[in-house]
Amino acid sequence: MADTRRKPSFLIIGAQKAGTSSLFWYLSQHPDIRLPQRKELHFFDLRYGKGIDWYEGLFPTNLDSSQQITGEASPYYLFHPRVPERVWRHYPNIRLIALLRNPVDRAYSHFHMERKRSAEPEESFMRAVELEEHRIGEERRRISDGMIESGDRFRAFSYLSRGLYGQQIARWRQYFPADQFLFLKSEDFFDDPIGQLWRVYDFLNVTQVAPKDIGPVNSGTYQELAAAERRILQDYFQEDSVLCRQLIGDEFVWF
Repeated sequence: MADTRRKPSFLIIGAQKAGTSSLFWYLSQHPDIRLPQRKELHFFDLRYGKGIDWYEGLFPTNLDSSQQITGEASPYYLFHPRVPERVWRHYPNIRLIALLRNPVDRAYSHFHMERKRSAEPEESFMRAVELEEHRIGEERRRISDGMIESGDRFRAFSYLSRGLYGQQIARWRQYFPADQFLFLKSEDFFDDPIGQLWRVYDFLNVTQVAPKDIGPVNSGTYQELAAAERRILQDYFQEDSVLCRQLIGDEFVWF
């Protein structure tokens, strides 16, 4: 029997805690977009050793028409230092979607997620931020050098590092041209999901069909970050924010 698998046409590469679960859910309701049974296949970051045949076997078979496409969403892809080259090696023409959230809000949401998972023992967000480099620095080096595939601490405690979007986008742009990316501001996506979804549909070249369920996915509630702490973190992100705007436009300004 002929192999009826379809290679992915697009990847939602991140960022974590920026709306990727909601976007994946909305896209799954489109008649011409057929997605894997689960979000976050984590092939290019955690399971690359399984091989490309294993990965492509996770996508739907027997798509109904030549108009149908498939893809996946793994928000660790944006951050993992070895993923851009791996994706380019197999799919140099793939379309790449990234949602970018205010990096301070993203970090604070990330912290509360890890607290909820009981992975973060620190009760203080600012203390966790102070410990970040001590916790993840060695694993970052070993991942970048190809000594390990990933690390639990690098994934869990990278509160500020994951918000350095300029650095991450620059790494991706070494392999892919600007016209293969769609960057969405998470705040716009949260405020106007249909309007932003139309942009995604145009980018993927599919018809504009509104999903039946447009509710948010995996949203959380927690105490607001103190203003003084927010200012400290805004200062931390200022330099990278300049690089981010230079790469993808002035609309990506949060402070």
